[in-house]
Amino acid sequence: MLKLWHLRVIREVIKTGSISKAASALSRSQPALSLVIADLEAQIGYKLFERVNGRLRPVPEAHFFLERSEEILEQMNSLERSMQHGGGRVFEIRIACMPVLSEFFMPHQIALFAEKHPGVRFYMRAQPSERVLESLASQRFDLGFAERPAASELYDVQNFVSETVIALPRNDPLADEAVLTPELLAGRAFTGFLPDHFLMQSLQRAFEQENVELNIPFALQNGAAQYALVERGHALGFMSLLNVWLYHQLRHTSGTGEDPKIVFRPFRPVIKQTISLVRPRHRTLSQISHLFAGQIEDGIAAILKDAEKLISA
Repeated sequence: MLKLWHLRVIREVIKTGSISKAASALSRSQPALSLVIADLEAQIGYKLFERVNGRLRPVPEAHFFLERSEEILEQMNSLERSMQHGGGRVFEIRIACMPVLSEFFMPHQIALFAEKHPGVRFYMRAQPSERVLESLASQRFDLGFAERPAASELYDVQNFVSETVIALPRNDPLADEAVLTPELLAGRAFTGFLPDHFLMQSLQRAFEQENVELNIPFALQNGAAQYALVERGHALGFMSLLNVWLYHQLRHTSGTGEDPKIVFRPFRPVIKQTISLVRPRHRTLSQISHLFAGQIEDGIAAILKDAEKLISA
């Protein structure tokens, strides 16, 4: 049976890069830690480390093990902190959040909530949508935000649906168009999400239906990565309303006072994006978590409404 000590030892060995340093950090002997590693590897059935030039190098599976171990150890630390502060009466809200909302939106919501409810503890982890859903399905988190969650008996969702748009340099000739179509965009270079992202697959189908070739020389991990390419005129962007909102947030925080270099225009046929507030179905949420969920529901609706106003600006 796996024990928390197994997790702590593996984490320390990976972080320090050696058993001797890990043993020193944990106040244990090297032989003792070697036995712990051997015991764990025997239980899981494969090696977590390989020896290269006299040093231990973690195999890829060890990094996966470390990531999951960090989550479990953080939960235990949270439990210990809660029990040390009044028998569990300290409230903690655990949030798993897709990256586009983790930089500005969620920290702002946490700050607003903390002003009204001092003493609440927050734990937020930025994760891809697939991992957010795993975290909520396992009941480890109170709330999550993810794209297009599949139906599940393990969590409930509240969907927010919005259209996707085209991002252009402000001085681009197409910026004068009220609506952009595959025909108008023929021959233009695009930057977008990675090819397996559902939005890019939808865009590809929209162009194919009009017998127009879609040229995507820049496939990037997220919408924010597209801004520089669009501003410099290398490509047009294909973004969600969340990315419209985030672009203006980044400009506001930069404090340059200049006009935005990117404008956003509607795309037809309509391609919709769904983001969802996710709650674990089999975990009873505290009243304070329900209050916070209500606040962020209002918050996400507000930023989508604000982003719609920015499309034709």
